[in-house]
Amino acid sequence: MADYYQILGVDKNATQEEVKKAYRKLAHKFHPDKNPGDKSAETKFKEINNAYEVIGDPKKRNDYNRFGANTNQYQQYAQGRGANTSGFGGFEGVDFNFGQGGQGWFGDINDVFESFFGAGFNGGTRQNSNFSQQKGVDIEMKIDLTLEEAAKGVKKKFNYKHNIKCEHCEGKGHEPDSSVKTCNTCHGKGRVYQRVETIFGTIQQETQCPECEGVGKLYDKKCNVCTGKGFNKANDNIEIDIPVGVDTGDKIRVNGKGEAGYKNSNPGDLYLMVNILKHNHLSRDNQDINSSIKVNYFDFLLGTQVDVYTVWGEVEIKIPAGTSPDKKLRLKNQGMPSLNNSRNKGDHYLQLIPMMPKKLTKKQIKSLEKLKDEVE
Repeated sequence: MADYYQILGVDKNATQEEVKKAYRKLAHKFHPDKNPGDKSAETKFKEINNAYEVIGDPKKRNDYNRFGANTNQYQQYAQGRGANTSGFGGFEGVDFNFGQGGQGWFGDINDVFESFFGAGFNGGTRQNSNFSQQKGVDIEMKIDLTLEEAAKGVKKKFNYKHNIKCEHCEGKGHEPDSSVKTCNTCHGKGRVYQRVETIFGTIQQETQCPECEGVGKLYDKKCNVCTGKGFNKANDNIEIDIPVGVDTGDKIRVNGKGEAGYKNSNPGDLYLMVNILKHNHLSRDNQDINSSIKVNYFDFLLGTQVDVYTVWGEVEIKIPAGTSPDKKLRLKNQGMPSLNNSRNKGDHYLQLIPMMPKKLTKKQIKSLEKLKDEVE
């Protein structure tokens, strides 16, 4: 690996200003626009930019001085950090130091280009290793559950329409007997470069090849069923295990059950948005359940037994004699389980509501008055 100081023709103790002047002079001399078709000049220009990207930045220069030009540690460091200005036009003498370590207002030099041209820019060339891998879109569906289903877990069957991989071509987008040839536009790379005029100058932008749609190959026969997309709209039947303890707002992810990807790319996912239906008798408070029951006023005095409905079924509870009318009883472990853990349950709280007699006979009133005197 060549020494960066030698590439720029400066001494190791050169000031940052001297480094910048040397870079400007060499970049102007070997710029591709001034040497059209000269591969050696293009290579030299890349070396100059790579060198300046490191020693033109005080922090990176310090790291470079520590690790040296020929160590594996530095090679990994230099390849993994900062912006690479190779491929730029109109950037002679521009200082790309936006702050400490190449970071400043935009956080990183790449953020500048991403803010104008989208994610993936690295030193003026938009990087994308495989344009043809267009993952399918995720799908969201609402799923209504009763409180009992949420408590116990349940299997749910769904039928929904979405893009499914074409069975005829196995998602490839072409007929099985198609002949194949390398795309002449991108020469099999799936990517092409175009020059874009920007406020920074001329940017060489990497985009998906429009001829082969990023595949790098051309087939003479598109699939007759999916017309080359690799998928078709169809009904899909699935059965899903709903875990115990889910609540409204929870998401259940079903891998690979979203829209099919373009030409055999990975499918998206299906997200089930949980909605717990309103119950006629019960209300939920996280893991606890609340309900109420009307109790005859005399039963508070004399005591009784009542059947109480819970998410787990009916249970019989005892109301002791002399129970206060405003009493709230706790039914331990009769509430909702925590998510995916049926053993960890909340409680069921039962509010007792007294039912007062609407009308008493004279005989009943005398009996109550007598009882009152005896109690006092």
